[in-house]
Amino acid sequence: MKKALFLVDDYWHRADTISPLVDILFDESQWNMVFTKNPQDLYENSDIDLFISFKDPIENDQIPTPIWCDEKWTKTFMDIVASGTGFVAVHAAVTDLEKDHPIVTDMLHSVFITHPEQCELSVKIIKDHPVTEGVADFTLPENDEHYQMEMLENSDVEILANTVSKNGVQPGLWVSSYGSGKICCFTPGHTTVNLTCDGYTQILKNAIEWCKR
Repeated sequence: MKKALFLVDDYWHRADTISPLVDILFDESQWNMVFTKNPQDLYENSDIDLFISFKDPIENDQIPTPIWCDEKWTKTFMDIVASGTGFVAVHAAVTDLEKDHPIVTDMLHSVFITHPEQCELSVKIIKDHPVTEGVADFTLPENDEHYQMEMLENSDVEILANTVSKNGVQPGLWVSSYGSGKICCFTPGHTTVNLTCDGYTQILKNAIEWCKR
């Protein structure tokens, strides 16, 4: 049986809006799931095969709040991924870190700039890959946040899909690796309806299967 740590909850993305994904993505006969709001749970779960995060590195950006992934947490996390644990970073998990943060430079390879007002948003597949297998282009059922991303230069990533709206085209799905660990980043997913639509969940299922140890 595989073990996963599923990290959620921040000011804009509450745990109960994301929790419906647990039953969709993880068969309890195959996964031991730790669904948590607390990043510190990583210290007691270093034996995980997958780390999936929807959590903003700043838990509450409405007040002055430091990032929770401090130097100790970051080193522990990066060592775990380097050893072969898969990392899936979704929506808010790719935001609010500085360009020189090690998780950005070595794992995400991208910096969140901003997002316009929520609007109709489509996912356009641009590359065949195990993460995009069985997924056709789709439009999210509800308006979503179109993340504007700055991809770091000279990063060894494969961009698999773009997000497209009236605000232009942005990289929306990409993969990379760190040590022995595989990494997948996926930027849309602000509402439960969008998180649980068919194309979206198929990408996440594929990403979990591809990334897991």
